[in-house]
Amino acid sequence: MPKRQHLDRFLLFATLVAAPVGVALVYSASAPLARDYYGLPAWDFANRQMMAWVIGTVFMLAVAFAPLERILTRPVALGALAVTWVLLLIPYFQPEVAQTHRWLRLPGASLQPSALAKVLLPVALATVLGEMPPRGREQNRYLVFAGFLTITTAALVYFEPDLGTTLLLLGTATAMLVVADTRTWALAGAFALVLGVAVVGTLAEPYRMSRFLGFLSGTTYQVQQALIALGSGGLTGRGPGASVQKLFFLPQPHSDFIFAIVGEELGFLGALGLLSLLALIVARCFVAATRAPNRAAALLACGLGFQLGLQVLLNVAVCLNLSPAKGLPLPLISAGGSDLVANLLALGLVLNVGKEGS
Repeated sequence: MPKRQHLDRFLLFATLVAAPVGVALVYSASAPLARDYYGLPAWDFANRQMMAWVIGTVFMLAVAFAPLERILTRPVALGALAVTWVLLLIPYFQPEVAQTHRWLRLPGASLQPSALAKVLLPVALATVLGEMPPRGREQNRYLVFAGFLTITTAALVYFEPDLGTTLLLLGTATAMLVVADTRTWALAGAFALVLGVAVVGTLAEPYRMSRFLGFLSGTTYQVQQALIALGSGGLTGRGPGASVQKLFFLPQPHSDFIFAIVGEELGFLGALGLLSLLALIVARCFVAATRAPNRAAALLACGLGFQLGLQVLLNVAVCLNLSPAKGLPLPLISAGGSDLVANLLALGLVLNVGKEGS
């Protein structure tokens, strides 16, 4: 008799709570910016976030019930990644947006292909590494192919330019290699690549060096304002919507530094509650890996869980002046439709993995 399959209720509930909370927080953090700086309706950024939440939730549920064994096949996984490479290339032939090639312009909308790459690269790597023999030299050709997929994707993102997402992709791939119990030379090469890209990428651009030197010397303006916001929130916060720092003191209060606004308006307890919710989501990703029906599915859940957790840690670390600024949003919370849809898609895959093994 076949096992009864069901979705992880804890993961599903936490995700369905976190995303709409993010919409509310985006509205609170962005209303003055939209109204007084851009001349838009106060709810403009929140409305876009809500639309992305609805679209992402539909994708999440659709993927959660799709046949996992078909998703984790080379034609599907590698084909999807190849399409992502094309999407990453197209912005290089379009006009720059904020001096970058990160955005793919579509009629009436825009898409950030690197957000999709954060989901589809782990899918491709899980498929390849899941086929890899457990030990021996037979691993080599699988490792070389996995390296090719990772380096190609990371290079396309790096030259947009987007160093933060590049390091996130490389870090995720390295974590998946560790879980896959790969050969020592591959792990050493992966760690060296992450370190080398971080160093070279920082030295190559003056603004990145400025951020890094600002971090070493104490703090930068953005981080200083974030620390003021967090400190002024106290235990329980100023109250919902009552942030002072979002009134053009703290740049990007609705995206990269939304955690600082959470701390100011909801206080230490509110910030701790939000982090606990995100921690629950990350933890359930690893629980799903223990229930996976096969090695590839377990690698996928581990990779996506690691990536989500790392992104949370890096975003919060920047706000707390524990890391140089990297421009990474807070998953499920920060403004950004592409990132929100991609994260919900990733969690749909994790729900699928846990369902298959329940």
